[in-house]
Amino acid sequence: MTSGPRRPRSTSSRTRRRAGVLTASLASLALLGACAGGGSSDTAKDSTTLKFQDIYAPGNAFADASQAYGDAVTKATDGEVDFEFFWSNSVAPTNELASAMNDGLLDMGRVQPPTSPADFPVVNWLSSASFLNSSAFPAGLLQKIGAHLEFAVDSGALDADLDKQGIRYVAPLALVQQYDLLCKDPVEDLSDFKGLKIRIAGQAWAEAVEELGGTPVTLLPEEIYEGYQRGVVDCVMTYPSHYVLSGLWELGGHYVPLQFNGWNQDGVTISNTAWDSLDEDQQQEMYGGVRAWIKSFVEDQLEQFWTFATQAGEHGVKFDSVDAGVQQEIDQFHDKVLTDMVDTAPDSVEDPAGLLEEYEAAHDKWLGIVEDLGFDTDYTDLQGFVDSLDDPSKAPEIDLDPWLDRVMAEAFDLEKS
Repeated sequence: MTSGPRRPRSTSSRTRRRAGVLTASLASLALLGACAGGGSSDTAKDSTTLKFQDIYAPGNAFADASQAYGDAVTKATDGEVDFEFFWSNSVAPTNELASAMNDGLLDMGRVQPPTSPADFPVVNWLSSASFLNSSAFPAGLLQKIGAHLEFAVDSGALDADLDKQGIRYVAPLALVQQYDLLCKDPVEDLSDFKGLKIRIAGQAWAEAVEELGGTPVTLLPEEIYEGYQRGVVDCVMTYPSHYVLSGLWELGGHYVPLQFNGWNQDGVTISNTAWDSLDEDQQQEMYGGVRAWIKSFVEDQLEQFWTFATQAGEHGVKFDSVDAGVQQEIDQFHDKVLTDMVDTAPDSVEDPAGLLEEYEAAHDKWLGIVEDLGFDTDYTDLQGFVDSLDDPSKAPEIDLDPWLDRVMAEAFDLEKS
C-alpha cells in the first residue's frame, strides 16, 4: 500500500470540518451560564478557572509546557480564563482522567492512551505508524509535530475515541521523534540483540524488539531507573532528553542510536462541559495557546538533546556505532507494520488505507516545510545536530517562530498575531 498513489488532502472536507467546529462553538453560547472549573458566571466575560492536571511536576518538560500554555491563555483572555494546576496526577491516575473530567474534579489534562487502550482504539492503532518522520534532529521532531497536529485536526480521525468519553482535544500531539536505546553492554550488530532484555515503551514496540532477537520487558515509568540499575533489563528504550531528566545517563552504558517507532499518542484535552462553557473568542484563544505549549516543549528538547550529546561521556556513556543492517531490519519491519495496519484497523475506521496515505502525505508535506525553513535533514546522528550549531559549545538557541507560524496557520488557521 505504501507504493500506491497518495490521496491529496481534501480542502473541501477541511473547510466543512472547521465550519462545523465554528457552528458548534456558536451553538455553545447558550450554555455560557455554566462555569467550568467550579467558578460562577453571570456573563460570558466573568472569570472561568479551569482545573488542569499534568502527569509530571514543574521542572519536567511536559509540566512546564502545560504551565506555559495556561499562562498564554490567561494573558490572551485578559484573565477571563485562568488555570488551577494539579501536578503529578494528584487528583486522578492517568487511566481515570476522563472520568475525573466528567465528574467535575478536573476540566483539562494530558491523555495517555496506552494506560487504557480499550478507550482509545483508533489512537492506539495509529501509534504503530509513528515512524514516518526524518531521523535528523530537530527537523524530524518539527516535521512530526506539524504533520500529526494538522492531520488530526483536519481529518478528525482521532476525535471519536475522546467524544465517547465526554472529552475533546485542544491539541493532539506527537512528541517523541523516535525511540532509541541505552544498554549496559555494547550493541553493534544483530547478533548482540540475542537474548537482550529491553524495556519497551509499549506494545507497539514489542514485535520490533522480538524481530531483532531481543526480549521485550514492560516496566512502569517509575520502575525504569531501578530496573536498569539492578539488571532487571539490559537496555532501556526511550530517548535522549529522558535519559537526562530521569537520571538514567548517570548509570552509564552504551547509547545505541537506532530509529524505533516514535510517540504520537499525547494530547492536551478538555471536557466537553468545560469547553462548551467558553465563548467563541475564549475557545479561539484556547487553540492559540497551543503555540506556547509546543514552543516550551521543543525548546526544552533542544537543550536536553544537546546536553546528552555533549555531556553523556562525562557519565560513562559511550556512543556505539551500529551496523547498518540493524536499522535496515527495523525499517523493513516498519514497512510490514504499515501494510498490515490496513487489516488491523478498528471497525470505526472506514477507509484505513486512505487514512494512512493521508497520514504519510502530511509527513511528506511537513518534511518540505521544515527543509524550506532551513532545518537540515542530511544527518541522522546527534553529533550531526551538534555540528550543525553555530556554536556547538553552547546550548542551542534556534528561532522556532517561523515554524510555529506555519504550525498554527496549517492546523488551526490562526495567523501570527
